[in-house]
Amino acid sequence: MSRPACSRLLVLLILAFFACVPTVHAEPGRGDSVADSLLKVYCRQIKAQLNTPEGLLMCDTLFERAAASGWLHMQAVALSLKMDHYYFRNDREGILEGVKRVKEFCLEHGKQDELAYFYYFAWGNRLVTYYTKQNQFNVAVYETRRMLAEAEADNYQLGVATCYRLLANLYLVQNTFDRAYENFRRQIDVLESNGIEDINLPTQYASMAQCALELDMPDSALLALRKGRALHSKYPYQQFTLDKATTLYYLHRKNYDMARKYIDSAEMRFRDNPSMIAYLPGLRYLRTQYYRTTGQYGRALEVVREALADSVQRAEGYVHHSLLREQGNIYWLMGDMRRAAENYREYIQKSDSVRSAEIRSATDDFSGILEIARLQTETRELQLALQQKRLRSTYLIIALLGGVLALGGLGFARQMRLNRRLKASEEVVKAQNRDLMAVGEELRTAKERAEQASQMKSNFIQSMSHEVRTPLNSIMGFSQVLVSKFRDDPTVEEYVSIIEASSLSLLRMVDDVLDIAYLDQTEVLPRTDYCSINDRCHECVAKALSQLKAGVTMIFEPSAEDPVLHTNSKRIVQVLQHLLHNAAKFTVRGEIILTYTCRIPERMMLFTVSDTGPGIPAEEQEAVFERFVKLDTFAQGTGLGLPVCRLIAAKMGGSLRIDPAYTEGCRMIFEVPFDLPEEA
Repeated sequence: MSRPACSRLLVLLILAFFACVPTVHAEPGRGDSVADSLLKVYCRQIKAQLNTPEGLLMCDTLFERAAASGWLHMQAVALSLKMDHYYFRNDREGILEGVKRVKEFCLEHGKQDELAYFYYFAWGNRLVTYYTKQNQFNVAVYETRRMLAEAEADNYQLGVATCYRLLANLYLVQNTFDRAYENFRRQIDVLESNGIEDINLPTQYASMAQCALELDMPDSALLALRKGRALHSKYPYQQFTLDKATTLYYLHRKNYDMARKYIDSAEMRFRDNPSMIAYLPGLRYLRTQYYRTTGQYGRALEVVREALADSVQRAEGYVHHSLLREQGNIYWLMGDMRRAAENYREYIQKSDSVRSAEIRSATDDFSGILEIARLQTETRELQLALQQKRLRSTYLIIALLGGVLALGGLGFARQMRLNRRLKASEEVVKAQNRDLMAVGEELRTAKERAEQASQMKSNFIQSMSHEVRTPLNSIMGFSQVLVSKFRDDPTVEEYVSIIEASSLSLLRMVDDVLDIAYLDQTEVLPRTDYCSINDRCHECVAKALSQLKAGVTMIFEPSAEDPVLHTNSKRIVQVLQHLLHNAAKFTVRGEIILTYTCRIPERMMLFTVSDTGPGIPAEEQEAVFERFVKLDTFAQGTGLGLPVCRLIAAKMGGSLRIDPAYTEGCRMIFEVPFDLPEEA
């Protein structure tokens, strides 16, 4: 007998047995009886045929038989398998209906015990993941935040951790590394503080380390890698992700021997495990970065061309576009500007349509959600006003009835009738009070949706800003190509310099807008890494030297000791660089001094940037911290730099102000708290 015939016979035997099994109530500890064992066997049969029409019908049969035996867990499994049938076929309508059915079933039974797992699995791992695969990142973030609020209300910590993981990956694919890093950290904190086991925790540590490297936090990256390796991963793909992140760490540190060691380790895992073929693009990326960083451009091109051919065969459009850009970057480093320009041009042409579709989709999603929230809010407000008017009329009637009763003079029968009317009115008032409470709850819900829509707006601004950066970078890159090609033509060189300066100015404005959008949605900026204050100050001064005018000197006066503190070094550097840039812009003679005071008892660091420029009048010293305010309307800049710096200081628990007592120019005072390193 053939294998399909055997399978069909087994299914018929199972169904025949189920027809004789009586209905029982759900009991804890299911799965050991003969009937439950047969259900498990049938479930395995479904998984083997899940992508077929027969498998879909078998899901319905499994649900019916599990319902007949009162096994809620297996009912949820049946609904989830049916949802997965559509998920793996990328069937949007089927996915939405499947997720809806799983959630409704779990809600019907109160999301009790393990049903909560299926509820949040359908919502996050299927619906949100589907939106992510479709590049509908705004919708995915919106759904994930809704899921997070509900999981927190349910105190379902596994669901909370899942939401943080989803958000981290969403921000990671959008290159928003600070948000990705923070959400990976929150996910890991939830898992570890609640003793929740997660087999993919090593990969989360690896992703967290890569984000830290993108944020120039190598010490934090190394700490994440050590924690990930301490978990002793059993699966080859987990070990590979750790090898990949570790390689990137050593490339960042320019330790090429150690980087080569971990690349060799990764390649060995591919040779020993044929199943690792799915992760081949990651290995190619690693090789490309190694060869490019070490100056082996020819070998880097070989890897990229191999990946390009594979992406065409697999019809992976997004990957293909990214590889075109990477190939252009390598040609640029080789000095082959013509081929670099050709690759950049092809990348822009092929990605424009995709980018436009993504922007249209994000705009439509955001507009729809915002409009629904607005209409619902307006409707509820009108209903509440009407109910309040009716309530006032009812209270007036009750007062009049009370006056009539006080005057008395009526017979017993009349008094009884008035009492009945009074009771009826009271019931009306109670009913209207209940209606008001319901309307109030609906208004609260509408408010939450409006807040979610506001978050959606912030995400939309962020997405749009990111999309603007890509063509700007292309403009700046092509301007440099023109400079190299028309080096002897002063007119072209002048035009190109204007294009480059204008692009850079617009890029800075986009960065400022993006930063404000992020900071407005953030309550606290975490202290995420250890750093040497002197090293960071030297770094800021070195970058600002090129902006000094003739006759101006810049001095850094370090403290006698070099403190190593736990703080947010990225944000401190951002503020100091802007303050030094401002000082250099407005100081035409004299000096600029950067210094600091470390107040250990108060756990407070005080930076000062003093210059000998024209200063700021006392009546305008607060106005400069308002958004889009410029004292000199003809000066370059957006008027966002100082507001962003003050907002950063506030979110870190510190402050930024102008010293009114300083009269030789302008002195900025930047205070920020810190933590001391933990003793070993």
